[in-house]
Amino acid sequence: MMKPISTLLATGLCCGTLLLSSCNDCAPSVITPFQPEETSWTVYSQGATLKMADERDSVYTFTHTRLSSDPVPGEGFEVTDACIEQYDTRRASVMQESSTTPKKKLPGLSVIALKRPNDLQVTLAVSNRANFQIPDINTPQHASLVVKGVTYTNVFSIINPDSSTQGVSRILFNKEFGFLRVVYYNDSVLKNKVLERVPG
Repeated sequence: MMKPISTLLATGLCCGTLLLSSCNDCAPSVITPFQPEETSWTVYSQGATLKMADERDSVYTFTHTRLSSDPVPGEGFEVTDACIEQYDTRRASVMQESSTTPKKKLPGLSVIALKRPNDLQVTLAVSNRANFQIPDINTPQHASLVVKGVTYTNVFSIINPDSSTQGVSRILFNKEFGFLRVVYYNDSVLKNKVLERVPG
């Protein structure tokens, strides 16, 4: 009697294993890549610097510290899903103010681009203060705009819709030069500081 029982148990275990493995069989994942012309949206690359001056003409230098490109679960998927059929690609370029006094450093500036199958989203971030998505990357708010004596073309003007919060009220940005102006308001540390890109 023992042999048929052991055979039955073994058969049951094999079937259970096959059932579990079939549940974990996932279709090959598809990753949406950036096109070469789209990567320029993250603007800054290794060795890049950005000089910003405030209303008192104090100049702050930001240096490039990181450029990353990572797959992230696509729309409708979560990182905890057993099977993720679609991955988007997220690129991020980070600029940090290079003051030698950590407590006086200005918040870092980042450009984050998310490539989806039929869409490209670009977000402008100021560390711990703001994350503003450009509503439409094909429609800048200004065909040309003068900032600190320099005329820039195709300028995006992103305004914080919530005027009751502390942090950043407005960002000017274009694809060629990146951050052109960052306006802080009601900020406990930076008060109402205005930073503008220094040419050169």
